[in-house]
Amino acid sequence: MLESSSVYINLKCGWHGISKQGINKTNCDQSKLEEELILLSGPYGDDVAFVKQSNDYILIGLSDGVSGNRNHGLDPYKFAHTLISSCLEETDRIIGSSSMRGLVHRAIRCVEKRSIFGSATLCLLSIDKHSSYLRSLNIGDSGFMLIRQNKLIIRSHPQYHRGSSPFQLSSLPTTQSFTSNTTRLYHDKPSDGEYNEHHLEIGDLLLIASDGLFDNLYEDFIVQIINNHLDDQYSVESLQNVCQMLVQSACHGKIQFDLFIYFFLIFYLNINEIILAHIKCDDILVLLFCVVPCSSISNGEINGNRKSTSCSSSDSSLSSILVNQNEEESFDLFIFKDSN
Repeated sequence: MLESSSVYINLKCGWHGISKQGINKTNCDQSKLEEELILLSGPYGDDVAFVKQSNDYILIGLSDGVSGNRNHGLDPYKFAHTLISSCLEETDRIIGSSSMRGLVHRAIRCVEKRSIFGSATLCLLSIDKHSSYLRSLNIGDSGFMLIRQNKLIIRSHPQYHRGSSPFQLSSLPTTQSFTSNTTRLYHDKPSDGEYNEHHLEIGDLLLIASDGLFDNLYEDFIVQIINNHLDDQYSVESLQNVCQMLVQSACHGKIQFDLFIYFFLIFYLNINEIILAHIKCDDILVLLFCVVPCSSISNGEINGNRKSTSCSSSDSSLSSILVNQNEEESFDLFIFKDSN
């Protein structure tokens, strides 16, 4: 039984993403903070994400459509987008592993009823505002990291069948001509995903990203970038800059190695051209959250990019923001309200 915390929590957020075609989206919009739902979809290739809140919890999800679907005439972006949208439709309060897996199971059924075919990975996070508990369900090679006091506390484990084939949720046509040629497509279940629970503390950093980040940057290098470039106040501008730096580092292929290895290769093996980092061209979507106490959000303060809202504000109407390929808006800050 999880005990309630006396401190209700909020989140600050920065995010950044890019598609493998080079379409870049960063946080630049000056939108109001009354929104209860953000849906990030379109400019990030096959990567889709959402953030949703209610009075009691915050739900975060990220899905990456499996690009190999295209070899079978399927659209991985359409599947990932529909899966995320279905998760939003099926959302209720998450109180344990069974309810998280049940939510995903219902979402998959909705995708199947719409005859949307394909497969995608999914990382789903639920945060209880009152108990400060994080519940996670990860299926595939997208994932999250929890950083506390400059140290990596939790890292979700990527799941693979073989080689580069991640665990994936799927909805596949049942025609015989299709099933005979799908040796590289898998049909994993929500129960196959990795479920965990963790207690959050004020000042914790929560990063969720697609495999485009984790395939190209080592974990310690990701933590190093965050620690070196995030200011002590966890400002929104700083969160935003760190997300952008992580995406750029993954795209440009920062070489990561120990100095000892470097000098060994140069002076002992006479290797003058060193290529130690395998760079995988992929879509990348990164969201970085900072856990803050509800009381730390001043009432009615809006200054340029620095915005906030009171925890005791009345309920706001649910509004959805869809960022698609033909729109230019995006969010630079998302601070959740607690509604009593």
